[in-house]
Amino acid sequence: MKYRTFFIFLAIFIVVAGSLNWLLNPAPPLYPSIGGGGYDLSKPVYTLLLLIFTCLWSLVMLISGLISKKPIMSRQYFILAAIGLLSTIASFAAYHNNLT
Repeated sequence: MKYRTFFIFLAIFIVVAGSLNWLLNPAPPLYPSIGGGGYDLSKPVYTLLLLIFTCLWSLVMLISGLISKKPIMSRQYFILAAIGLLSTIASFAAYHNNLT
């Protein structure tokens, strides 16, 4: 199967980015909170982690595509870099309010 590495890398990207998105959008609590509470830093931290991961993913896949000797592998790395870049743009558009 010549696309095995492509699908393995895509699965890794989906699991990590999906986990961070899931952490950014938790299910509402079943019962109301009775405590005072403090300032919750989870949204800015998870947003930064998601943006850093997607940017680094795009950069690593772009460099891998540039140094790959096989044209098919190079194209697959460029596709993975494009997926990471589009995910970075979509994540920033969706979660930019968490960074302020």
